[in-house]
Amino acid sequence: MHSRRVPRVFLAFGLGVVVLTLGAVSAGARGHGTTIKNGGTLTIGLAEDPDALDPTLARTFVGRMVFLHICEKLYDLNSKLLIVPQLAAALPQISKDKLTYTIRLRSGVIFNDGTAFDSSAVKESLDRHRTLPKSTRASEISPIDSVETSGPLAIKIHLKTPYSPLTAQLADRAGMIMSPKQLAALGDKFATNPVCVGPFMFKDRTAGDHITVTKSPYYYNKARVHLAQIVFRILTDPNARTQNLRSGDIQVLDRAQSTDVPTLKNDKTVSVIKTPTIGYQGITLNIGNKNGLLKGYSNVGTPIAKSLNVRTAFDLALDRTTINNVVFSGLNLPDCYPISPVSPWYITTKHLQCNLHADVATAQKLIKASGIPTPIKVSLTIATDPVAARLGQVIQAMEAKIGIDVTLKPTEFVSSLAKADAGDFDTFAVGWSGRVDPDGNIYGFVATPGTLNDSGFSNSKLDFTLNLARKSTTQKSRQTLYAAAMKIIHGQRPLIYLYHPVNYYGVSTKVTGVQVYGDGLIRAQFAGYK
Repeated sequence: MHSRRVPRVFLAFGLGVVVLTLGAVSAGARGHGTTIKNGGTLTIGLAEDPDALDPTLARTFVGRMVFLHICEKLYDLNSKLLIVPQLAAALPQISKDKLTYTIRLRSGVIFNDGTAFDSSAVKESLDRHRTLPKSTRASEISPIDSVETSGPLAIKIHLKTPYSPLTAQLADRAGMIMSPKQLAALGDKFATNPVCVGPFMFKDRTAGDHITVTKSPYYYNKARVHLAQIVFRILTDPNARTQNLRSGDIQVLDRAQSTDVPTLKNDKTVSVIKTPTIGYQGITLNIGNKNGLLKGYSNVGTPIAKSLNVRTAFDLALDRTTINNVVFSGLNLPDCYPISPVSPWYITTKHLQCNLHADVATAQKLIKASGIPTPIKVSLTIATDPVAARLGQVIQAMEAKIGIDVTLKPTEFVSSLAKADAGDFDTFAVGWSGRVDPDGNIYGFVATPGTLNDSGFSNSKLDFTLNLARKSTTQKSRQTLYAAAMKIIHGQRPLIYLYHPVNYYGVSTKVTGVQVYGDGLIRAQFAGYK
């Protein structure tokens, strides 16, 4: 087992709440006490184009950044990644049998169409998250049996079984509440003009170019909001993002590429934010996604799907340390698991072996034992930016040493997600932004009913283990169960995890109040110009 020095974490457990302390960094730290001007437009250069701006259907990391500004949740994470109330008035009250959560709601809150936020609106959104066809929230909150209103400012959530991750899920998109008026008007086209509660409200979107949001006149805490509008520009080329920041065309840069970090650090017009994250980057392998996501899984018949020896060899051929050094200038955390070393749940990987360096000899023996003639053809879907190209080329060269011929398929990001859902891929280099509770990093991707299970992986023992972990209410039992789940995932390799990102963001020194927490999301709701 490898070891690594990691940031200190503080762990506190309570039913439905896992607390992870990982300090936030603010671009306004230098200007503490500086008066923030009202007005102006802040332009943020996003690394990808978000998918649908519908909390029920969305799945992209950059989409979560946009949602932070226009769609508040029942709960949120603070700078230490503690779960705190947002649209809720307090943390849930939990019944003795752990099957009923009572949540009190903020009073005086208004949606960005001027209609009232109340318990019936919360019920409608939660029911939609649970039942809308193609909902990517459904598996996250599947233990919910029903939601009832309890007066205008309280709801009761009734569970089929105890479900420890619930509060953590309600601190993400499953907890975002949409305007019933807009849902009635747009239905499954809600993403074309989303209306929620938030400091900003949706104005317009041009796919592949920009999303504009403007300051809300309805927001309950609008005195804290200084900017007149925020423009999220889609700049998928990392070189372009860096150039735009240095020229002043954008004021915030989403995830600088590693080769640009020294340049940005030496630029006096830019502050650099460094954030170790709870997310991961890896490779999803198509094992059983023959008919499309959640449409019944059966082996797709490719060598990498049929043979565990081939999947294991594919993994062992990868030198994670070299990938980190060559592609990312040594700035990330190489690893083999969906849980980051900065998380207290990382203890669940304790007895597993991670190959930070390649084991080519063993990989070659496994290829020979598979009985499949070489070269074995495998396609790898990657993003269209230069960093993704470098990563693909390094993987290609490593796999060639063991007789696997990797063909790279650069694909626009949202299109690549659609192809993955449809099962139109062999392997897919893709990541996850991370959740504070391990269920959010695992269940949706590898449980049979998981709404992000593009691998089409189905293992009854793993399903049983993950469902038990959802029901368990103690630290010790959940750690034991996730350790068992890790062993199955690591052994079967439906996903191959490569590293945990350490993200670097650039912010103009003219701006103050931009924050990035350990979840890697840019928070500019209360930012402004000095």
